[in-house]
Amino acid sequence: MTEFELIERCFGGWSLTDPGLIVGQGDDCLVWQDSAPLAMSIDTAVSGRHFPENATAEQVAQRAFLPAVSDLAAMGADPAFFTLALTLPKTVDDVWLLAFGRRLRELAEQWGLVLAGGDTTSGPVAVISVQVHGRVQHPLLRSGARPGDDVWVSGQTGLAAAVLPNILDPTLPPVPEHWLAAYWQPVPRIELGQKLVGLASAAIDVSDGLAADLGHLAEASGVRIHVDCERLPMETELRTRFGEAVWETVLAGGDDYELAFTAPAEHRETLGSLGRSFNLALTRIGRVEAGDAGVQIRHNGRPLTLGHRGFEHF
Repeated sequence: MTEFELIERCFGGWSLTDPGLIVGQGDDCLVWQDSAPLAMSIDTAVSGRHFPENATAEQVAQRAFLPAVSDLAAMGADPAFFTLALTLPKTVDDVWLLAFGRRLRELAEQWGLVLAGGDTTSGPVAVISVQVHGRVQHPLLRSGARPGDDVWVSGQTGLAAAVLPNILDPTLPPVPEHWLAAYWQPVPRIELGQKLVGLASAAIDVSDGLAADLGHLAEASGVRIHVDCERLPMETELRTRFGEAVWETVLAGGDDYELAFTAPAEHRETLGSLGRSFNLALTRIGRVEAGDAGVQIRHNGRPLTLGHRGFEHF
């Protein structure tokens, strides 16, 4: 396919629309008009770095799109539209492209984001950039945590990291299917993020690892965060497989796309009810204190030092 055939066959004629989109694909710029402030974030996924080179087209679409949507969840935003920039090697064929476009359309419709524009080019490896935009009147920030707040996390961290060896080497003993889903199809916590507005004092999505991302939140807020390992949500099979190394997996593995957030203690009961309404574990894992900005991790009352805090991009 030529560039314009690619755009038309893979990304043209999508049914999802939005009254905010004044000018979409086909012009030099998109034009969007909205009465609400827009939250914007861009994520780039590189073959061999963010997804295996032998990943299917559908898996690549998921790994590129869903982490970007998770950033909107962390801000409490309502998804609106996205743009897509594709760099593809010449070895990519039409069958792969059509499957990628089909899966991307399904995800866009599921999460309510209109494809408003983008760019395509060729290059030595596949590079996919997704820029998401969402409406948000009162954005959740990383900088609102205050001494006395509780520290919470949604869901279970560590599953994507636990399954990565199997992703890279399929000959390894099998792992639970939901571990594989955690890596290939993370669930952006959009509804949770929206409900946290007015309850949470600060929030961040867990992409680089729980310890690393809580560190970002602590730095932005100028506070000390204490995490108690005994409070961390933990699947029994995780502990069985990893033993004491499980703390590295749960705290530093990354690729979780859960929400870590702080909230005043007065909201504990409300947050418990909120988690039950979503059938989603919301776990209080620590507290915020005054002090030098950073994260202190304790196991059985003693400081725990991790070999690394999370994913390093460079």
